[in-house]
Amino acid sequence: MKKIFAAGALLSSALVLAACSPANQSDSTADNAATAPSTTATSTNVQTTDAVISTENAVVRASVEGSDMTAVFATLVNNSEDDVNVTGFSADVDAASFEIHEVVDGVMQEKPGGFVVPAGESIELAPGGDHMMILGLANPIAAGDEVAVTLQLADGSEVALDPIPARTIAAGDEDYGNDDAEGHMSH
Repeated sequence: MKKIFAAGALLSSALVLAACSPANQSDSTADNAATAPSTTATSTNVQTTDAVISTENAVVRASVEGSDMTAVFATLVNNSEDDVNVTGFSADVDAASFEIHEVVDGVMQEKPGGFVVPAGESIELAPGGDHMMILGLANPIAAGDEVAVTLQLADGSEVALDPIPARTIAAGDEDYGNDDAEGHMSH
């Protein structure tokens, strides 16, 4: 008798679970699910854990009054088993150009060939060192904004980074030379 009762209870439980499964929902529920906004991420940003390159402590310097440029700083982490050569980048802001820069003997200059992030290691992009410059901004970037940055790699591929917050941070100890046509004043 106990076996029959246990089998009946198990069968009842299975029927209740089956009735609650998505496959047995009414057509109106399924139609609503098809027209409801998706909660699945469809962003082109690469998940940090799956990305060839990910960031730590990433920040975009909020625009300074009177300047049409800013910089991007971060620790870039190479999550692959191969060296990664970053040759350029773009961002979702209206700007004249996006350049990778270095500071040599205290003077900022464009860095030919970009930089290499060694396999399984990281490099720091920081004031006074290698960094990414956004030049000729059409509109200022305010503290609290987020900027989507996409790295361009030597092999022709791209890596979309997680959105980078803009913060008010002090300028580094770089000399930008004269106020030349490229607008390299203070960033």
